[in-house]
Amino acid sequence: MLDVLAAFRRPGRWYRGNVHCHSTASDGRLSITDRFAAYRDAGYDFLVLTDHRKVSDVSACSDGDFLAISGSEIHPPNPYGGDRYHIVAINIHERIPDEEMHPNEAIAAILSQGGEAVICHPYWCGHTFQDLAPLRGYLAVEVYNDTCMGIGRGYSESHWDELLDHVGPCWGMATDDAHGTEHDCFHAWVMVHAPELSLAAILESLRQGHFYSTQGPAFEHMEMRTTEVPDADDGVRVVPALAIRTSPVQAICFMGHRWRGKRVLASEGSALVEAEYPILNGEKYVRVEIVDERGRKAWSQPVFLNAESL
Repeated sequence: MLDVLAAFRRPGRWYRGNVHCHSTASDGRLSITDRFAAYRDAGYDFLVLTDHRKVSDVSACSDGDFLAISGSEIHPPNPYGGDRYHIVAINIHERIPDEEMHPNEAIAAILSQGGEAVICHPYWCGHTFQDLAPLRGYLAVEVYNDTCMGIGRGYSESHWDELLDHVGPCWGMATDDAHGTEHDCFHAWVMVHAPELSLAAILESLRQGHFYSTQGPAFEHMEMRTTEVPDADDGVRVVPALAIRTSPVQAICFMGHRWRGKRVLASEGSALVEAEYPILNGEKYVRVEIVDERGRKAWSQPVFLNAESL
């Protein structure tokens, strides 16, 4: 079973990275070298370059303290009625001729190179469940894309929940999708827990869901434990609960499938740093969103609670 909570138990450290950005090799405003330098100078540990339909050799931009990863953004046609897909390919080294490919063929081509696929900004694309449900083999969907906030369509949380509920497990990634030099940079990233800063370690942690996505707030710990809740006979019963500890935030939202969940709000003038959610309603999964005093959000990966949800 997928165990995203292992990230909070195992040895290692958290690495900050962005998996979606562009350079002058496509429609970005910074050269490849300058794009990597900007993220390194901003305190990032790794960056994936994802120019449109191009793959560049970025090995010269890596050293022991910073990991440069090659990638691309491809755009296969949509046979289900909507606009073309935008799919980030992490860790590919050869261009994928996607112009007439079925989207699942394009995703398979990414995987054949040892890469991973991320479905980009479905809200911005106008994609519906009809467009997304037939896709297979991708690792994640962009839950937030900062560039897409230029038209107010940066958040794709409901798309993610529909996929989790009706299709199956996938991770949620927050990205910059940086094209410019400042306005769309350093606003959303992933925090990946890995034993070391290497391509193999980062990829494996992404595959296992050992990361969270954020605009600033931090998940400091997550675990399953037991808690007591009232029962129908005025006594108590012991049930499993998801418990979290965070940086100071104003809201903690536990999101189960459909109507299941709970929102916890800080009292006026105070902040929250922990909360728990008893599992009472047959939840397939629970993911957590936190919101700080500036309105910045972070998203955990979904914790799957039974084999039927996998």
